[in-house]
Amino acid sequence: MCGKMQIFIFAFLAGCIGLSVSIPHNFDWHGTHIQGPCNIYKDVTHKFRSDMYDFTIKIYKAVAARSTDFNFVFSPLSVWIILSGMAEGADFYNRKQLFNFLSLPYDECTRQKYYQLATSHIVQAHDIKIISDRILLLDAGVTPNPTWYNIVTRNNLLNVYTAPIRHSNSVILDTIDYNALWTTEFGAGRIERSPFYDLSGNQVGYVDLMKVTTLARLSYVKSIKAKMLELPIGENGRYRMLFAMFSGSFDITAALGSVTNNSAFEVFESFKEDFVPVEVALPRQVVYSELDMRTLIEDLGVTSLWNDPAATRHVSYPPALPSSFIQRATLTLDYHGLHSPPPPRPSYGTPSGPDPQVGNNFIANRPFLYALCDAETYTVIMASAFSVPTYKN
Repeated sequence: MCGKMQIFIFAFLAGCIGLSVSIPHNFDWHGTHIQGPCNIYKDVTHKFRSDMYDFTIKIYKAVAARSTDFNFVFSPLSVWIILSGMAEGADFYNRKQLFNFLSLPYDECTRQKYYQLATSHIVQAHDIKIISDRILLLDAGVTPNPTWYNIVTRNNLLNVYTAPIRHSNSVILDTIDYNALWTTEFGAGRIERSPFYDLSGNQVGYVDLMKVTTLARLSYVKSIKAKMLELPIGENGRYRMLFAMFSGSFDITAALGSVTNNSAFEVFESFKEDFVPVEVALPRQVVYSELDMRTLIEDLGVTSLWNDPAATRHVSYPPALPSSFIQRATLTLDYHGLHSPPPPRPSYGTPSGPDPQVGNNFIANRPFLYALCDAETYTVIMASAFSVPTYKN
């Protein structure tokens, strides 16, 4: 997509909240129906986690493969939610393809539970600032299907707006911004300008390390040779920030190639129950990415959404046929953070980690991966990689 189109799209992101959609009631065709709420008490959390890890790993590998410097941030959860909303408006064949791609259950009530789990954790609060907008912007001459519209709005999958668009029936716009790490509990932290190294141990620049001793959990995952840090974030630790730093000159690309959803469960299960005092040093940073998700998804085999009218037949008339899908994501790790009461302090435990070499510190002075998760389901809300120092040699 050309730069002018990107400027045009994100200008609408700033102003489209005031736009409205007029939904007519004379459609004689229907999309997928979810008769809700469903009165099923079956707990689908574990299956949801497994399916989400499959999707997250698939998308993460694709994003990493496209990155020229292995320094990026994106939201796999937001991509999943948007594509789920579009899948609800596809014909049978294309819906089946999208459901398989997203690991979405065919049972409507189970699918609704997935949507509830997926959308209930991206929230704006006094202690965590996560701003997310998932938008299908339709051309002013395109009429949304009220059945589909009710599904995606009732399940918080998409916001649908109309505006004049040249040369396209619709575009998909996705923004997510995170800003909160250090709260008042970390007031004793300090910032030190420190060397930053590549995976071979060569100094490539400097970063401003935010240093603090706080309660956290450490582990070592042998299958990917990664030292892991889990930081509780927000009031009552309702979010988790996970960091992974690899041993020696370990090839991160090779590590990602072998990761499966079992690896994800292994990571989360590697932490011991107790939080312990850990010396933490993380680079102060703002990571920004603007990704062409359409091209990425096409490379993964989903091409009909953009060029087959049947794929959006039940979204609108004429079919929406989105010409683009751009995600813009920003993740800020800063010393100041947000001012809020500190979360309750968990009890002290024994040194964590199954390997005695893990120690009680996590000094991120070399390339590392990290992710923001909710503490209930450990769904990956945002995923990032950091390898470019703030101040290069």
